[in-house]
Amino acid sequence: MTDPPAGIPMHFVLARLDFPDGAPDAAELRRALPRPTGVEHVHVDGRSTSADVVLFLALPTLAESESTARAVCNAYLRVHHPTARLVGLGASLAPGTEELLLGPDAHEPGPGTAP
Repeated sequence: MTDPPAGIPMHFVLARLDFPDGAPDAAELRRALPRPTGVEHVHVDGRSTSADVVLFLALPTLAESESTARAVCNAYLRVHHPTARLVGLGASLAPGTEELLLGPDAHEPGPGTAP
């Protein structure tokens, strides 16, 4: 992931995709997602019938970032999984998002730090 252009903030947008016929492999989904201008990085956490997609977007406003994330997910679904659907999208940090982004040990104290 590169640094965003000077003066352009980085937004993190979380999307939930539901796949009634079974979710694709997370790496396959990540590779197949469109990458328009502004999409800097994508992380996918897949489950049996859904996937959480975290898009890292360098765009001037949160509204532009959410709109781009919605367009990316819908374009992917139209081409690769027409029976699947986007069931949630937003930039607010829902419970568990920090762990999704940073890993399961995100709240563990590091060596030499007090719990």
